[in-house]
Amino acid sequence: MVPNTIKLWLAGSLIAASTLTASTEENMAASLMKLRAEVEKLNTQIQEEKDDTKAAMRSLVLEKNELDATIGRENLKIKQIEQEIAKVRQQIAAASKNSEGIKPVVVAAIADLKAQIASELPFKTAERLEDVERIESQMNEGLITPQKALAQVWNSYADEVRMTKENGLFKQTIKLDGEDRLAEIARLGSVMMFFKTPDDRVGYAAKDANGWYYKESVNKTEQEQILALFDAMQKQIRTGYFTLPNAIATTEVK
Repeated sequence: MVPNTIKLWLAGSLIAASTLTASTEENMAASLMKLRAEVEKLNTQIQEEKDDTKAAMRSLVLEKNELDATIGRENLKIKQIEQEIAKVRQQIAAASKNSEGIKPVVVAAIADLKAQIASELPFKTAERLEDVERIESQMNEGLITPQKALAQVWNSYADEVRMTKENGLFKQTIKLDGEDRLAEIARLGSVMMFFKTPDDRVGYAAKDANGWYYKESVNKTEQEQILALFDAMQKQIRTGYFTLPNAIATTEVK
């Protein structure tokens, strides 16, 4: 017969083993539940990241399409200017026999140029119009011949073409909140124009049915993007990839 002591020891061991097994199973179940919750959380995060990525890609595609359309419009504008130059050349050839025959051609070219300057980005608009009007005034007053006036108008047309291909930093007076402010200007061809005041108020030139105005950016992300552009251009970094607010110079409703 097995001594009672041994029986008790065996019974105690069995109970301990049973308790240990139950405790282990409970710990494993708790661990599995915790892991399952973490997996579900990660799956949710992954799905959210996928959704955010898809939304960002859709936005980038829309912006790319809009920029492609803008580039197309700018190329068309250049072609139109070049066609206008070719047209003026033909008119010069037909009217080159005498100065009075050239004068109507110059008058028409000046009118077209002034209309174009007024419709473009408000980059030193007053100064550019004054230059053209000075040519017109001097020709009308007989201070320069129509031939010389035509040559100067021709140079002005060439400057307009050059502007569509240039990026640069400039200074000019802008009207912000009804007040004239001296500001730095970052002009990207004839597509976009950003401004920065001495107190770091930033924004861009926009257009509505009433004409051009300067729109201040109050969004922090936009402000940082515009300030980064000015910083890069001040460092003579004129090419590269920049993320910018959509400041394409198209007519919009305020």
